[in-house]
Parts: sequence; structure tokens; C-alpha cells
Amino acid sequence: MVAHGWLKLIGGEHVWAAVGANWAGTLGIHSTPVVWGLIVALCQTLCGALIAIGFLARPAALVLAFVMAVAAPMAFQLSHGDFKLWSHPAEAAVTCLAIFMMGTGRFALQKS
Repeated sequence: MVAHGWLKLIGGEHVWAAVGANWAGTLGIHSTPVVWGLIVALCQTLCGALIAIGFLARPAALVLAFVMAVAAPMAFQLSHGDFKLWSHPAEAAVTCLAIFMMGTGRFALQKS
């Protein structure tokens, strides 16, 4: 997840605008796509890193689950139902929900 977010983050305003328009558009929000794209990129990067190190992993997983839950129908619509393209965000949303419910385990920096 960190890699997906980082590529969006370093892509700049034109990438943020495209991501934000698609992601926020799924929620019916059509204003400030650059801001929404930056928020998505930051969530993917920072929340993914927090989950990986096991610090504040449950709140990070919940935020990331929401981002991915919105991305899944967006990807479904953009891919015209191609399973290979929309299944990744759907799987990531379910995985993040599992991390939220179960915690990160014994190797985490912060015990949940």
C-alpha cells in the first residue's frame, strides 16, 4: 500500500487531480479534486507505513479500509467490471478490516 500511495504522492498535482476526481466522485463529491487526491495518497502512504510497523495500526487500518472500500466500486466502474482491476482494492479493504479487528500481533511496535 505504501508503494501505491507513494507513487501517487510524488506524481504531483495532475495525478492528485485525477485520483481525487475519480475517488471523491464515487462519493458524489465533485469539488477540490486535487485536495481529495492528496488525501488519498497520504492515507495510502502513511496508513500503510503505520500498519507495516505496527504503530497505531488499528486506526490506520480503519482509515485505509474506508479509502479502499471507496476505491473498489470506482475501479469496478472504470474497468467495466474486469475482475483483475477491481479485486485489488476490494481485497485490500477486507484485509484492512481484518487488521482493524485482530490487531497486528506480537511483532508490532505498539501492543494492541
